[in-house]
Amino acid sequence: MIVDVHTHFVSPNAIDMARREPDTYGVRVTDMERSIQLQLGDQSPIRPLIEPLYTLSTYLSFMKSRGITGALIGPPMDVVGYHLPPRQGQAWSRMLNEGLAESMKAADLSVHGLATVPLQDPPSAAAELRHAVLSLGFRGAMIDTNVQRRPLGDAALDPFWREAMDLDVPVILHPYVLEDVARFKEFYLHNLVGYPFETTLAACSLIFGGTLDRMPELTVVLVHGGGFFPYQVGRFDHGHLARPEPGSRGAGPASRYTRRFYYDTLTHSTQSLCFLCNIVGADRLLLGSDHPFGLGHPEPVRALRDAKLGDAAENAALGSNAAKLFRLEA
Repeated sequence: MIVDVHTHFVSPNAIDMARREPDTYGVRVTDMERSIQLQLGDQSPIRPLIEPLYTLSTYLSFMKSRGITGALIGPPMDVVGYHLPPRQGQAWSRMLNEGLAESMKAADLSVHGLATVPLQDPPSAAAELRHAVLSLGFRGAMIDTNVQRRPLGDAALDPFWREAMDLDVPVILHPYVLEDVARFKEFYLHNLVGYPFETTLAACSLIFGGTLDRMPELTVVLVHGGGFFPYQVGRFDHGHLARPEPGSRGAGPASRYTRRFYYDTLTHSTQSLCFLCNIVGADRLLLGSDHPFGLGHPEPVRALRDAKLGDAAENAALGSNAAKLFRLEA
């Protein structure tokens, strides 16, 4: 199997329901030429959703042309709406999940869903994850790296993490909402630097905040090669020795937790991917494309093979790790 664990799609079924019942979901739809724009709650409209984001056949064609035989599909983080009031957040997450399930059912048996959950209300997020996994057959969840700037290691989010652990499904962290850093506004740095920065903050929060110790069987996936986390583990370990703050809630050094995460292969560098493999092990690598975004990789399988990790490591990263982790049939 060759499995892409990092791809994005919003079901047109969910978009149509938001058109019909904007007050139910807190979402308003504006149709534009070759794109759709959503406004969630009282915030400004999000960036336009390009056509491939709501046209599943585009991704299925991409899969076929690249030799990908299976995929995990989650939402772009723009649309999750963690700022919506809890009732609207619950309704919108449910509609995104049920819409995705309907789109996949009509399309291809080799694609599998990742749940959207209303993390602004952790018990509801836990309940929605359970529904998505047990009723819709989803294989995990995709969430932002913070909840309206609340860190993921906040103990208030434990009901969600505990449900994911009990269901034995992975949670993929995908950055979107950033800290308000003025310098991110130039040179596309909000994406080039801000997104891997957010992933690193989230990983450290789960470690030093104690979530990974409280949830010993929890499985978490870091996209974009793990952000900056795998490449700065030595600094984090030294900080644990030199300062009291990293261990203040009982966490051990960061290097103790590197293999508590899985990492996608989207590094855009064979040297970086080889380093990542050496640090975390080939059994922690998962193929990722980030389709259909421009910062994704148009040839993810070729990029992985170009790293020449060796046959066993390559096969693991291409699909056998994902097949085991997400319980996919060969």
